[in-house]
Amino acid sequence: MSDPGADPYAQPAQPPQPHPQPRPYFEPRPYTPGPYNPWAAEEGPPRDPSTNKLAVAALLFGVFAVFPLAITCAIIALVQLSDRNQPGKKHAIGGLVASGVWLTLIITLSAVGTTDRADRDESGRVTEAGDLAPEKLGVGDCVNDLEETTRVFSLPAVPCAQPHEGEVFGIVELERGPYPGEDAVFAEADQRCNDLLWAYAPSAAQNMTIGFTYIYPAEDRWVSSREIICIAMSPNGPLTGTLAERAQT
Repeated sequence: MSDPGADPYAQPAQPPQPHPQPRPYFEPRPYTPGPYNPWAAEEGPPRDPSTNKLAVAALLFGVFAVFPLAITCAIIALVQLSDRNQPGKKHAIGGLVASGVWLTLIITLSAVGTTDRADRDESGRVTEAGDLAPEKLGVGDCVNDLEETTRVFSLPAVPCAQPHEGEVFGIVELERGPYPGEDAVFAEADQRCNDLLWAYAPSAAQNMTIGFTYIYPAEDRWVSSREIICIAMSPNGPLTGTLAERAQT
């Protein structure tokens, strides 16, 4: 029997329902690779673990100052490395850097070596003062700084019209063979230079105020230089003009 006080329109009681969970606006989904992905990075050639041989050669040639081969190998290696997935770029660049360092050093030393070098005219006469190594001296050159010394690496050459201490009048090349010793070199130089002075300027050879000295090869330079350089000089002071010109006055 129904309750007379109950509401005839009331709904039967329902059990509480769970609140639905919120979902994101965009739900990421796992990527499934397809036959074509426009965003995928292009893959290069397979990596070659070996270092490029030309790059290694460029570095070695650069270290040992073989410039043409070092530069050529480095350029070819860099071109190859741009198309290959292969190590060796540092080697190629190192070869170029080493070549550059060597070239800079050589140019610098050459510039220093040519500084103050004597100038000559077309006939070979010195026209402007400057230093000359003994092997660059020629017959007729006038020089200074002939004081005694154990080694002569260069002499100041000047035009003969300027005051000078000595004049080269002869060059003697000794015979090949083992170093004969200083005494033998001195004896050869005394005789040969004396004969050459008589042939070069007889009046100077007869002049008691004109003597001569010479530059001779040391034992440690014997293989590369066997020349004796005969130089006329005066103990009375600097000379002016050549020995031939002095004979005419």
